[in-house]
Amino acid sequence: MQKVTDLYPPEIARHKLENHFTDNIVILDLIQKMNKTSLCTFAALCEGNVVTTSGYNIMADLCVNRASAVAHSLKQKCLPISAKTILTKADVGGAVKQAAFFIDSVDLEKLKSEPEKVIKECERNLNSQKRTNAQKEMSRLYKEFGEAGVLTLLRNVVGANDIPPSEEQQAS
Repeated sequence: MQKVTDLYPPEIARHKLENHFTDNIVILDLIQKMNKTSLCTFAALCEGNVVTTSGYNIMADLCVNRASAVAHSLKQKCLPISAKTILTKADVGGAVKQAAFFIDSVDLEKLKSEPEKVIKECERNLNSQKRTNAQKEMSRLYKEFGEAGVLTLLRNVVGANDIPPSEEQQAS
């Protein structure tokens, strides 16, 4: 399987993305802020490629080191990255699940025509996931330390962080 950077070196990736998103200021601004790996991977995904982690034999077009981390980085930029899980064999013989990442064609068209709307939707999904993860962690802490222990931990955090969260950061 070919590496993303073999087909999409940074200069070519940037050029393809700039052509792909001509006059789309929001996405062009995001592209300028991307690191090389994210830039190359985003270019590959925008051309309909499926990307996975190097070293696995699953149905994907291209590979990149630490594909999950790269996809996470792109999601943090509020881009509509999707994943599918594929069952494959591990080097040691057992069955393992491996992720392959892509951008849905409908999402890509929306990203071209309504970037602000897509980014806002991705941001809402990202924040919802963060709240869900925080709730799970709070539940774990409650089971481990009890209510008094969690409140003590919370007071310690508040004391360490002199700045209270903004209204946007507060959980709803």
